[in-house]
Amino acid sequence: MEYRAIALSQVDGAGGEAIAAGLAERLGFGYLNEAVIARVAGDQGLDPSTVADAERRKSFVERLVRSTALAGLDGVAVAPLYAVDQSDAILGLIRDAVRDAADRGDVVLVGHAASFACADRSDVLRVCVTAPFDSRVLRVADAQGTTGKEAEKVLRRSDAGRASYLKRVYGVDGESPTDYDLVVNMARLGSDSAIDVVLALAQPSDQHR
Repeated sequence: MEYRAIALSQVDGAGGEAIAAGLAERLGFGYLNEAVIARVAGDQGLDPSTVADAERRKSFVERLVRSTALAGLDGVAVAPLYAVDQSDAILGLIRDAVRDAADRGDVVLVGHAASFACADRSDVLRVCVTAPFDSRVLRVADAQGTTGKEAEKVLRRSDAGRASYLKRVYGVDGESPTDYDLVVNMARLGSDSAIDVVLALAQPSDQHR
């Protein structure tokens, strides 16, 4: 079948951004990643960093405590009953923005657990781009100009944050290949080949050659 949108999930260091951008170009689709954050922030009158922080599990209260401490207002107390994680509402808005973009179609949705936000939609192709941990370490170390040990730390934090996000927002205890329509292992494919594989499913064969 022909899909109206592609939801591309990736682990850091797998090269998913290049694949998503290539897909958008080849299909003539829009590319939606950080624009989701900007849209939610604009609609709700929030600072984009506040919305981004919500995805990194930082609550409004945590931001308030940090800002008051930096301002020298350490004596300002936050009532315990108010100290709840209000970022859940923002995460719901991000999910709704992703689904709204899928409704409009002709878009490659990158990140923000888009594959899970669109799990009930047969018109959205859900793709996971992954790679072995060692190859991801090499890619991140090269991109950031850092050591392999530092890259390992970055990726372990990233993987833990990803798992926490999926658990918190979608109740996913353990990510599985069956959560996706297609899993692409970048240890065996280059970006161009990976794009061709996705296109073979995203559109009839006579449209992507």
